[in-house]
Amino acid sequence: MKAVAASTLLSRADEIRAALRELMHPDCQVRVCASDGHQGGHACEARILGPDWQQRHFFWRPHAPDTFEVHLRGGYPPGELMLDFAGLTPDGADVRFRVSRPLVMHFADSSAAMLSNFPDIVWYRPATRPPDA
Repeated sequence: MKAVAASTLLSRADEIRAALRELMHPDCQVRVCASDGHQGGHACEARILGPDWQQRHFFWRPHAPDTFEVHLRGGYPPGELMLDFAGLTPDGADVRFRVSRPLVMHFADSSAAMLSNFPDIVWYRPATRPPDA
């Protein structure tokens, strides 16, 4: 991702794709939770699998898909659930965004992935570097 000097809001599709690609790194820490706190503060770890280059959506997977899917079903009217993502890249950049309820995709090998639309805006704060000594 191109360097930014301070916290910024990203809204262009190419910027959002770049931020999501940064979160694909295996050493990233990504957490997701319901934005209204309806899950009692329950946040789970997740992995960003990747953005679709042609469409404005991305694939991701919670570390405990079965548990997370139960939370998705519990008490939310269709279309009203919003999820907050908070990610920390290996170099220390902070990436945050909100998306609506994902589509749960089940595969023949019994694995599952979530499909979410691109967020409208991504808050991105680059890693703070200590001043040169």
